[in-house]
Amino acid sequence: MSGSYTPYPHSSDQGGYGQSYSQGTPRGYLQGGPVGFGEAISQAFKNILTFNGRASRSAYWWFSLFLFIIGLVVGIILGVAAASQTIQYAFDAVVLVVALALQVRRLHDIDRSGYWSFIGLIPIVGAIVLLVFACQPGTPGPNRFG
Repeated sequence: MSGSYTPYPHSSDQGGYGQSYSQGTPRGYLQGGPVGFGEAISQAFKNILTFNGRASRSAYWWFSLFLFIIGLVVGIILGVAAASQTIQYAFDAVVLVVALALQVRRLHDIDRSGYWSFIGLIPIVGAIVLLVFACQPGTPGPNRFG
């Protein structure tokens, strides 16, 4: 076998392992950029009715942890105080709107339509599919949702 070996050309516009795809420009919250615990909570409430854009895995899971903790606290307080169900319903309504908007943005980050949220209406299987989608890494660089 004769001939010279030429290595595959490396392009500087592609991100490799440990490299940023977007040539070092940081992505914002609605572009699927990573966030910390406090920023995930504040940005989720600032974008309560924003169903476009993207949400990173960190934004989704930090906010899920926040909802779990707040749900426990509200449940304990309402259980001890024997308060009316009105407070619980109001809390659930706000959580539903914020969580749905965040879930749609999370689906956009993996390049799926927000209509995939409706699969959650299928018992057990829908929840498993949405959990798998939420755990997938976002598409690197721009996609059709931002």
